[in-house]
Parts: sequence; C-alpha cells; structure tokens
Amino acid sequence: MNSAHQLLVNRIQRFCLQDGPGIRTTVFTQGCSLRCWWCHNPDTRPPHDPKAHRWDIDALARELERDARYWRRSGGGVTVSGGECLIQPRPLAAFLHEMGRRGHDRCVETAGAVPQAHFEGVAPVVDRWLYDIKALSPARYEAGTLGRDADLPVRNLRWLLAHTPAPVTVRVPLVGGFNAGTEEPQLIGRMVADMARPVQVEILPGHSVGCDLRDENPGPEACRDDILRAEETFHSFQLEVLVRW
Repeated sequence: MNSAHQLLVNRIQRFCLQDGPGIRTTVFTQGCSLRCWWCHNPDTRPPHDPKAHRWDIDALARELERDARYWRRSGGGVTVSGGECLIQPRPLAAFLHEMGRRGHDRCVETAGAVPQAHFEGVAPVVDRWLYDIKALSPARYEAGTLGRDADLPVRNLRWLLAHTPAPVTVRVPLVGGFNAGTEEPQLIGRMVADMARPVQVEILPGHSVGCDLRDENPGPEACRDDILRAEETFHSFQLEVLVRW
C-alpha cells in the first residue's frame, strides 16, 4: 500500500471535549518535530512506536464514523493531533479530504514547526485550526522544545491567516519553568494582534499529569497569578481569550 494512503496513528481517543467545538474524536498521529520537555504525549514523539498502527485512509474513516451521531448532535467532528500531524502531509490531506467528502468537520492541531509546503498541501481540506505558540524568544524556544527556529511557527501562522479562510485558535501552553511569569505572553500577544485577521487565544495552564519530566526541569505547573497575568496581557491587546483551567 502506498504510504501516501496510510496515516501512522499512535491512538484514537473518543468523546474529547477540549480539542475543538462539540464532541470530537481525536486522532493522535505518531512522530513530532519538537521535543518539549513537558509533553503530555511523549509516546507520540518518536517516528515509530510499537503501539502505533498504519491506518489505510478508508478504514480509518470507517472506524471514526462510529462516532458520527455524537458529532452531528453536538456540532463536533474529527481532530487530528499528535505528536505533530503535519509531518505526514500527504496521508493527512488524504484522510481529511475523505472525512470532508463524508460531510464531517475537520480540525487540525499543530505547533507549526514544519515546512510551509506542508501547510499548503493540507490547508484546503481543514475546517479549523488549533495552533500552539509556545515561545517567541529564540533561546527559550530552543531550550524548551529542542526546536531550531522560533520564527518558523510564526511565519506559517502568518501564511495561514493570510491565505486561508478557516478559523484559527492560537493556544499558548503556559508552563512553569518555561514561559510562565516571563515576557512571552507580552511578545505573543503583540504578535497575534498584528496578524492579518482576528484569532482567539486559549491559555493552556501547565500541569504534570502524563508528563515525561527530566530531573533537571521543574514541574510544568503554572501558578494562578501567572495565568491571570497572562490573561490580562492578552486582553490588553484586544484579543478574545479563554483559559482552559
């Protein structure tokens, strides 16, 4: 089977309420372009995992459609997350195309650390985006995520907002020992306010559930004061803000 017609999936999670509107089924793909030390899905980061399964696109669509009655009644649909699902652009686009052909809402969650060409190939078959922005300071971004270019997610976000109509929600994980209590909310707020069209901002307070912590890092919990300050900062840029407590 051509790999362009197979999506490498770590797991499928049903009845998700935080991955877009309504009741959703979330597909967590295998592999990631970043190595965030607070990651809640560390098993999705390697390019291969014993639990991962390479799904034929039609078979995956049929499996997910078992939940369609919940999507229709709640205004939900399918969300593809990771890992980083955009490192598999061709099978991801094929899967999203098939779900759209079947009449279902399609959401993609990404951290944006992939080539712009990957966005260009997938964007036409996405109905909404959840877009993580973790930090803008190059040194902090590199240290926290092992990413090489803090500006790459910003460039891709600018392209997305300028060239596609789908709604975008910018999600900011507020992580103790990384960006909580720093200038990052100010930098991110200014950047988002300068985008081509309005976006909502969601603050995701860090917590330690499911984390693969390294001994040299503090826990990822963000204190309440830092969360409230970040919320106030985003409001100061006239942004719509939601805290996912």
